[in-house]
Amino acid sequence: MEFVIDKEDFVRGLFRSQSVVERKGTMPILLNVLIETREKGISITATDLEIGIKGYYPAEVNKQGSTTLSAKKLYEVVKELPDKKVSFRLKENQWVEISSGRSLFNIMGLSAETFPSFPAYEEEDFVSVEAALLREMVDKTLFAVSADESRYNLTGVFFARRESEQGNFMRMVATDGYRLSLIDRPMKVEMQGMENGILLPKKGLSELTRLLDEEGGEARIRMKNNNFIFHRENVVLIMRLLDAEFPDYQQVIPAQTKKQIRMKRSQLLESLKRVSILSSEKTKGVKFHFAENLLELSSYNPDFGEAKEEFPVDYRGEELTVGFNYRFILEVLGILGSEEILFELEDGVSPAIIRPDDDPLHTCVVMPMRI
Repeated sequence: MEFVIDKEDFVRGLFRSQSVVERKGTMPILLNVLIETREKGISITATDLEIGIKGYYPAEVNKQGSTTLSAKKLYEVVKELPDKKVSFRLKENQWVEISSGRSLFNIMGLSAETFPSFPAYEEEDFVSVEAALLREMVDKTLFAVSADESRYNLTGVFFARRESEQGNFMRMVATDGYRLSLIDRPMKVEMQGMENGILLPKKGLSELTRLLDEEGGEARIRMKNNNFIFHRENVVLIMRLLDAEFPDYQQVIPAQTKKQIRMKRSQLLESLKRVSILSSEKTKGVKFHFAENLLELSSYNPDFGEAKEEFPVDYRGEELTVGFNYRFILEVLGILGSEEILFELEDGVSPAIIRPDDDPLHTCVVMPMRI
């Protein structure tokens, strides 16, 4: 096995693998990347058995072959090499020689035969989606995924197809039991395997956002067996679906609300940041008191004191007081795409609906708390 490759391409491929490789070290081979020669280049593969990523990169191949090397160490070595070209040569007993300019490294690898196989897939049945649209949907739901592994069915994002009189839509929903985010976006064609929805893992979606960041344009997605496959130009990401049933999220979203308050997102965001400084470190609670065209935020900490701030809002109705964990509200405000937002409430103990004023297809729900 022997090839010469541009350092920039090599670094890009190795960088993509860094957050995918297994960190716990239960299987030494999962700490490595698989490097294989192709007709006009190489492929670099990394997996933790739940997520796999494979990229293809042009190279001058002089001898065919394959091997695996430490993903972390190989990346650290290659990114510091002095020249634009990198020479790679597999020697006896899985030793690899890497040279560039006056630098020479000899690194011990493991046989490619023990590396897990990458799931096979056909090029047919992929659905093209706008990369920016897919990135938006992930960004606006991923924050609400539960970090509690004991609530396994909440540790991913529910992805489904929804049909309505307005057409076909892609829907993503995430919740941790305290907040929920739901977003619909138009889908031009149907995607097989989405009839009942699928549950995508948080780590896989985090990797997906990194790939979507790289460039605009179109991306292709499809289902195959129990895997969700993302394909874009020279890279393929495969994630195993979570084997769990997502809860009936529709029950969490209030069917109707009596009170609707329109306000500036930036005003609420900045005021909440200030008032929350003196909130209880345990509960992180901030009190929202709504009056005629006014919102007062207040917090109290027995060890430090109290804080209050008020600002005008568009509200007409009886006074209402409700408490929230300020972090949940801040996270929702951080992903809303409109300066004008709607804050909808039924009473002081029911969930709050927060949504952009100009986007009825995006809804966030935050549960209240007693203060």
